Amino acid sequence: MSGRRSDGPVPSDTLAALDRARDQPGPHLWLVPSPPAAGDADEALRELDDLLVRGELDEPAVARLVALAPRAPGRLRAVVAALAAAGSPAAVAGLLTLPQVPGALAAAARALARGLTRALPGSAAAPVFFALDFRGSRARPFPDLLRRAQLVAADPSGALRLNVLRVDGKPAYRLSFWPDTIPPRPRAELARACAADLALLHGRLARLRGARLWLNGFCFPDDGPVSVAAQGHLLAAWLTWSEGHAP
Repeated sequence: MSGRRSDGPVPSDTLAALDRARDQPGPHLWLVPSPPAAGDADEALRELDDLLVRGELDEPAVARLVALAPRAPGRLRAVVAALAAAGSPAAVAGLLTLPQVPGALAAAARALARGLTRALPGSAAAPVFFALDFRGSRARPFPDLLRRAQLVAADPSGALRLNVLRVDGKPAYRLSFWPDTIPPRPRAELARACAADLALLHGRLARLRGARLWLNGFCFPDDGPVSVAAQGHLLAAWLTWSEGHAP
């Protein structure tokens, strides 16, 4: 098994190892929806409509849209359309916190396919990466799935990794793929070679309690609004960038 073992606890809602070149602790990423705004419902609706007709949306406007949207279910499709048109890291992060209405998944998939990454605190951006955090399981298929993950991570490029972690004192695992650490041609070949394995492992392991999928810094927990099936579509879109098919 490749990767470094960590004996310290890793919070279940963070990705603790984010350095794309080495297995060193990097910045923690949080995906926390903005709290709903307090105040008069009619006033909130007026503010929401004003934002929707604004046109281009900066980050404060995006954050306000996401905060107001749950208070106006009838405007959800309009909010999704506005965030999809904005297409910024903040807009995509906002899309992923809202109830999944038509257009939201497709907009997020387009963003991942073109290599968009989540903005980090400060002005930095997350690298292009896939990670699947999952805990051990007593289910009969788990040992075979873990062996498959080990085989995937044995690729000599070093772009695929399987790390053993400790969560609440128990062993857990992180399978990750860092495609922008290798040149475009071998990256495309590797992405095509491992795509089926990543899809299968995600489809099986993401259903475990506490599992989390990460794509370019965007987090998809097992109890979040994006189902495992929908995550699979996002993973397929993410792979198109690595395979060189991004628009």
